[in-house]
This record gives sequence, structure tokens and C-alpha cells, in this order.
Amino acid sequence: MSTQPRQRRHRDESQRHLVDATISAIYKHGFHEATAQRIAEEAGLSAGNIHYHFGSKEELFAAAMRQLMSDISDTLVYELGKADTPLARAHAIIHANLSEPLYTHRNCFVWLQFWSETARSEELARLERINAQRFHRNLLDALSKLLDRPDAEKIVQELVAMVDGLWIRKAQHNEAVTPEAARAIVFAYLERRLGPAAGQGS
Repeated sequence: MSTQPRQRRHRDESQRHLVDATISAIYKHGFHEATAQRIAEEAGLSAGNIHYHFGSKEELFAAAMRQLMSDISDTLVYELGKADTPLARAHAIIHANLSEPLYTHRNCFVWLQFWSETARSEELARLERINAQRFHRNLLDALSKLLDRPDAEKIVQELVAMVDGLWIRKAQHNEAVTPEAARAIVFAYLERRLGPAAGQGS
């Protein structure tokens, strides 16, 4: 039996371990104080493993940001699989960004750290644009089936700003708002803004 699949699996596991350690180090120490040495200590590995698997700390930070994006995307696919109406799809998209495993103080704090670095890192800025555009596009696709596109666009902008604000609030205070309460706030606002159109999409 070839050893290549086993080696690849071991490499993937090591990379994921380093990514998880990076997120933990940023949460504990902040972006700029999450040094290669601290990340290595968090992972229980030598600092040389970072350069071996990722080339640089900057590439490792980008991988950590991509992992958070992937977690949101995986949850979105699951939630959309249960949605059979435009309104249910809009709820699923919002749910994916405010779900129990993802909408935590740790994740929101780390994401806010990444946000703060987008002005200095072209790669982090690119990833943030991809994530924001995906969220905006998915919501607009769902709400455009209930409203004229200009009206849907306006509501989408409001919803994106609201979810971003909830993530910032959670990053600042661990018990600021629970995932369930955050979703209830956004769902209620959406249905008020949709008015009679909400009934057409349910």
C-alpha cells in the first residue's frame, strides 16, 4: 500500500493543528503578539514546523482566516439544505453567520483581529472581500425573489451591517448576546422590513 495518502493525511492534520493553534494564540495574545514561538508552543511543536508547512507566519495567518471562512461556508451548505423558500434561504444565510459553533467570543475576537489587519495585508484584505461578497451575494439572491432588486439591495446592506455589528459586539464582550438572541434580532428586523412580502416567501 502506498505511503503517499498516509503522508498527505499526516501533513493535512499537522497543518490543521497549526491553524487551530494560530487561532488560539491570536485569541490569547492578540494579532501582533501571536508570534511564531507562541503559536508553536500552543501547538506543541517547534517553530520550524510553521515554515515547513506554510512558508511564513503570514501564510499561516491567511490559512487561519480561510479556516474560519470555511467553517461558515460548511454551516451555510448545511442550513441551505433545509431551506425550501426564499425567506427560509435568507434565514439560513443569516443563521450560518450566527450559529452556535461559530458565533463565539473567540471566533468573533479573532475575526476582528483579522479585520483590523486588512489595511496592511493584501491577502487578508482579499479574503475579507471574498467573505463579504459571498454573504452579500447569497442574501441578495434570496431576497430578490421577494422584492424588486433595488429594495432587496437596500435591505441586504442593512442586514450585513447588522450582522457585522453583532460580531463586533460579541468580540468585545463574551456574553454580549447569545447566538439564538442574535438570530432573533436579525430575523425580526428582516421580517419587519419585508412587510407583506415575508408572507409570500414562507
